[in-house]
Amino acid sequence: MKKISIIALLTLVSLCVNARGKQPIVFDKLPEAVQDSVLAHFTAEQVQLATSLKTKPRYYVYEMRMADGTKLEYNKKAQLLKVSNQAGIQSSFVPEVILTYVQTTFPNATITKYKSETLKKEIKLNDDMTLIFNKKGKFIRIDD
Repeated sequence: MKKISIIALLTLVSLCVNARGKQPIVFDKLPEAVQDSVLAHFTAEQVQLATSLKTKPRYYVYEMRMADGTKLEYNKKAQLLKVSNQAGIQSSFVPEVILTYVQTTFPNATITKYKSETLKKEIKLNDDMTLIFNKKGKFIRIDD
């Protein structure tokens, strides 16, 4: 009997932990700053799915999938963490200095992913080349 109780308890704990994963959220319930940032590039009707994920105490990540295939990821302060689309992302998501570098150095390339981290920015091009920039947008290197 004790074995069954322990197994049941472990199963319940496992379900509770998994329930804390990505949770669907209505677009209107996102933080206002995140809504404003998304609406600067898309309409609310283009949001197909919005989810929230609590990664640390009091730290949330909000992900959205748009009708055109774009995937967005923001933190609760509406800072863009990641945007991707295999067909190419809108240039308005990329800092001007990085966009200028990519357009000058790789004029036929399309940016399919932009990722912003604390100390670096990462761009992925349609030929699977990855470019790394520092936080100010200065080119550092190419990753394969």
